[in-house]
Amino acid sequence: MVALASPVQVGVVSATALLMAWIGLLVLLRGGHWLTTLFFASSFLVLAGFEAGVIGLLQADAPAGGRMWATYLAGVSALASWLWLCMSVVLARPDPWQQIRNAGAYLALALAGCVAMFAASDTPFIVREVQGAGGGAVVVLGGMGKVYLMYLVVVMVAVLMNLERMLRTAPASAQKRLRAMFLAILFGILSQLLVVSGGLLYGGLRADWMSASAAPLFAGGVVTSFALARRRLSDMSVPLARPVIYYSSVSLTLAGAFLLTMAVLSKVLPVLTPEWKRVVGVVFYLLVGGGGLLLAASPRASRAVKRFIDRNFYANRYDYRREWERVTNAITPAASPQEIARQAETLLCSLFETRRTALYLRDDEGVLRRLHGPAAMPATLDDANPLIMRLRATAAPVALAEVAQDIDLIPLAVENRGAVQALEAAVVAPLLVGGDLVGALWLAEKRTDEDYSLEDVEFLSAVSRQIAAALWFARQAEALARARQLESFNRLASYVLHDIKNHVSGLSLVVENARRHMANPDFQRDALAVVERTVRALRELMGQVSSVARPPEVRPAPCDAGELVAAALAATGLAPGVRDGLDVRADVRLSGPVIVDHGHLLRVLVNLLTNAREALPGGHGEIVLDVGTDDAGGGRDGTLVLEVRDTGRGMSEEFIRQELFRPFSTTKPGGLGIGLAQVRSVIQAHGGTIDVRSRPGEGTTFVVRLPGAVPHGAGERRAAEHAG
Repeated sequence: MVALASPVQVGVVSATALLMAWIGLLVLLRGGHWLTTLFFASSFLVLAGFEAGVIGLLQADAPAGGRMWATYLAGVSALASWLWLCMSVVLARPDPWQQIRNAGAYLALALAGCVAMFAASDTPFIVREVQGAGGGAVVVLGGMGKVYLMYLVVVMVAVLMNLERMLRTAPASAQKRLRAMFLAILFGILSQLLVVSGGLLYGGLRADWMSASAAPLFAGGVVTSFALARRRLSDMSVPLARPVIYYSSVSLTLAGAFLLTMAVLSKVLPVLTPEWKRVVGVVFYLLVGGGGLLLAASPRASRAVKRFIDRNFYANRYDYRREWERVTNAITPAASPQEIARQAETLLCSLFETRRTALYLRDDEGVLRRLHGPAAMPATLDDANPLIMRLRATAAPVALAEVAQDIDLIPLAVENRGAVQALEAAVVAPLLVGGDLVGALWLAEKRTDEDYSLEDVEFLSAVSRQIAAALWFARQAEALARARQLESFNRLASYVLHDIKNHVSGLSLVVENARRHMANPDFQRDALAVVERTVRALRELMGQVSSVARPPEVRPAPCDAGELVAAALAATGLAPGVRDGLDVRADVRLSGPVIVDHGHLLRVLVNLLTNAREALPGGHGEIVLDVGTDDAGGGRDGTLVLEVRDTGRGMSEEFIRQELFRPFSTTKPGGLGIGLAQVRSVIQAHGGTIDVRSRPGEGTTFVVRLPGAVPHGAGERRAAEHAG
């Protein structure tokens, strides 16, 4: 009794045939480059003819009629294979003829195979017989039937490789246009590949397999038709984003390994018992399915396989010789670290099309500080930061897109959420010198919205090492220059101090003579005041110059904070209150003594107040001196906090970070650039710290903290006095 095909089977295949024909006609009507249009339309029209042959096979009521349709299907398949191969070569290419010429050798070889298989399709060598009829028909292959199916598998794999290569080398904008149609075609080809693989394994093709494969074809056809309705083929042209070199030997090896496996199984399965056939089939599918589950469930395994495939199976996107010349020419090791950071950003924006970059570099104190990048990013990164720990452990860039796929990376994302959002960061690379982590390089997302591929990340790893070496060289050069600068200053000071001492001695003698011989008392007073101020100024200058070359010696002793503030204001010519557009306020919130070196701390306050006054445009603005404490409690001495604020011109973050406390660095005409260098050395000698907050046009705040300078209880008395 003949097993008739069900109406559902016939209906699905019929709908698929009509849809394939509609796609072919739609492409012809929409137009485009004539060669691409010809191959694309022909491929789908021939596929429609194949599905029509499947309908004939399903409705054949005798083996003889079934064999006629089977030979028809074999001939159409041979023709379709070559047309699809040509279509995959020219699809979405701006110059189809150039692509045909480049692929001429293997297209000619495929055409020869197509003609041979088409000529042999009507012989028993390809289709020996058809057993059964209707939906239960089985096409039994002849002696060359498996060779024919192997030829089809090779062509399908080549089509997939061409389409994948086209999609991968396209810019992100073109990928968005092509991805849906590519996945639809991929889905359809894989369904046909499954049918052909079954024929290789079992020596025959079942009619119900062919009808079942029509459903994926129909689904893929629907997506393709919508894509073509929105855009013509000419609108899908894909320019190459960068020079591409193709290495296909590994891909061909994989295809050969697949064919060899199928050929071996097709020879082994027929001689096995039905039980062993089931065992081999189950083992095969478990290996394939288990591998797929492992890749889906384990991000680490997925990344390892992706890395292997990207290295060995994908086309290289970079001409590395040319790109490395760009890297070496773009980075100037003799430049400053700030300039190298700017050069690196220009280079990386060109290489990877990133929007912007940020760079952290270890300073002299071993802290990772932001050297370049948005101000909204953290100023420093702690070595205990999970990101820094991972960079140090792996010595490889971290693609932040992997965070969503790996639970181990979640702490990294949480800890650095602010930095990632501020830069819109996509990847972070370590800056390594001799195995030591000296910095971190952040890259934002690409301007094209394209994800960073593994090849991008590995190339970035090599580029970051070059940048790290240039930054390390620049830092060493700066340290050497500072050492030479100080050495030169010491030699200069030995000569200058000798002359200054002579001037001081001479002026001292004038003062003594004036006291004895000047007859006019008023003149004596005035002259004496002038000379004494000169002597005092020269002595102070001598102390300042000599203190830069060596750390100051502090002798902490109890002194009154109010008297210290009053002396500093008097020395700088400032008085509390509003006068001539200058508002000066002093707030001493301490009742007891403080333990500091009176002379050195007075010099600190005088320097900070003088700088605040000189920073006010036209001498108009506000200066606030605040003295308080961070009482430690628990029987311990508190921290003395001195804060000097002004509403002056302010300073840039780069100047504060790189120049502010550096000896001989000044923005004042005629300034020596040693005042703030001395301030910091005095504070450090007290065991304290000085912090600066400033923005151009918004004023500056200096905060000095001296731990242990406020005896225990002073803060409590102050609080009690204010409460009373």
